[in-house]
Amino acid sequence: MPPGSTRCVLSGWSERTGETDDSARDQMQRRVGSRAAGPVPLYERIKHHVLDSIEQGTFKAGDKLPSENELAAELGASRLTVHRALRELTTSGVVQRVHGVGSFVAEPRAAATLIRIHNIADEIRERGQSLEIRVIELARVSAPASVAREMGITPGEPLFRSLIVYCADASPVQIEDRAVLPSFAPDFLHQDFARGSTTDYLQAIAQPTEASNEMRAVLPSEAEAALLDIPPSDPCLLIRRTTWVQGVVTTITRFLHPSSRYSIVSRVSLTGDDNRG
Repeated sequence: MPPGSTRCVLSGWSERTGETDDSARDQMQRRVGSRAAGPVPLYERIKHHVLDSIEQGTFKAGDKLPSENELAAELGASRLTVHRALRELTTSGVVQRVHGVGSFVAEPRAAATLIRIHNIADEIRERGQSLEIRVIELARVSAPASVAREMGITPGEPLFRSLIVYCADASPVQIEDRAVLPSFAPDFLHQDFARGSTTDYLQAIAQPTEASNEMRAVLPSEAEAALLDIPPSDPCLLIRRTTWVQGVVTTITRFLHPSSRYSIVSRVSLTGDDNRG
């Protein structure tokens, strides 16, 4: 793509009419999916569509994205809706905005090997605090393209989704947004997760053989801030975890913690090759 040029590839959305042609609707369902709990806000669908375009290589690190006006015209959306989608992608570190120039795909972040993350329900109990689990959503959904690729399934295939808030002494300390492979846990949607954590249930089926954790600081979306009972300007710690069982990705989870109520403490051995200063 020549420097300074952009391609508007997010076709098929219509905020004003709610209608799309058949091919655009099919593409929309493959990329974003439908949620049983109700319609997904348009700005969230635009975010997922941009993310899928980046992950599929349509836009690469450093590429300039279409302008807000171009996106609004292409999608049939208002400029305000597009602005909100790009703003949230910026706060999550996916997009970099340069005043007077435009929006660009952010460069990949440097990564380092980090620490083991424990079950939040166990942490709350071990601190002697009262545990409350609020189940916001438990539903069968269609797999977005980005999640489908990582799980090795076809976009649009069924996934199980849980959205749960964990509270310590009535204060929210974690949002858990989890995608589960149905063949791994076919009875997942029939569980009462207000009485027991998803982690405990899934580990009772099979212990993970591998897991990866990616951590970064983000600002919450308005919906996330409301669930955590914090202002949208309060920074949060985001942990994205992928879990494997015998080489198969079984769950992909986003954990969001308010920085004012949560911290991670690690104790490691500094012997042998680990003793680096």
